[in-house]
Amino acid sequence: MTMLLVLASCEERTPGHFQDIAGVYFNNTTGTMLITDSLDVTFVYTAGNDLEVPVKVQLLGRTEDQDRPFAITVTSDNAEEGVDYILPQQAVIPAGSSYADYVVTLKRTEALKSEKKMICLQVHPNEHFELPITHLVQYADTVSTLEYRIYFSDMFTKAPAAWDANLVGVFTQQKFELICKVLEIDPADFNDPSVITLAKLLYISTEMSAYVEEQVKKKAAGEPYDEDAFDKETGEPLKFRK
Repeated sequence: MTMLLVLASCEERTPGHFQDIAGVYFNNTTGTMLITDSLDVTFVYTAGNDLEVPVKVQLLGRTEDQDRPFAITVTSDNAEEGVDYILPQQAVIPAGSSYADYVVTLKRTEALKSEKKMICLQVHPNEHFELPITHLVQYADTVSTLEYRIYFSDMFTKAPAAWDANLVGVFTQQKFELICKVLEIDPADFNDPSVITLAKLLYISTEMSAYVEEQVKKKAAGEPYDEDAFDKETGEPLKFRK
């Protein structure tokens, strides 16, 4: 793997002077172990309304026997703190540690079903830390080590791995969410075909078809019914068979 760290200063640093360096930078990797400056997450496989995202802030230099605060800001053009995300109460490199996990809590809102939101984290110099590393070059691709962007939504980009249209019909997010609600299935299970087997899909198809039929009868009788059993655009009952 070819990597090149780009230093913020042209001042020469020798190994003997390493103890004089005290810096921080973002050090977040992908599944391929490449460092990245952004992350795209979705709530669709999350049962709850909160999603914790740890952002790794790396120390460059020696550890110390006391906590050291680092300076960080979070900005956004379309997300609001306290509504769309919650920030940690403190930002410190813990005593004796070479890094900190700055955990951002994303909040599930109705807006995320139709809009992807983004927050941008930036580290800054303060009395404890410099910013000696500004970018990382890997395979001719340059990523920032001073900025980290988190994109988040409650939308699918494709059907889950275990979904079979031949057994439960064409995939839609509304159908997926209704299945998880009615049958109390963990959304993450749909990414594991060993959990959502063909037999399980046949069971889902039978149970959900019966559930929708029941809601249709209730609606026709003027009784309370589950509006989620009807397509939000057409008003037609959802279909769980091909």
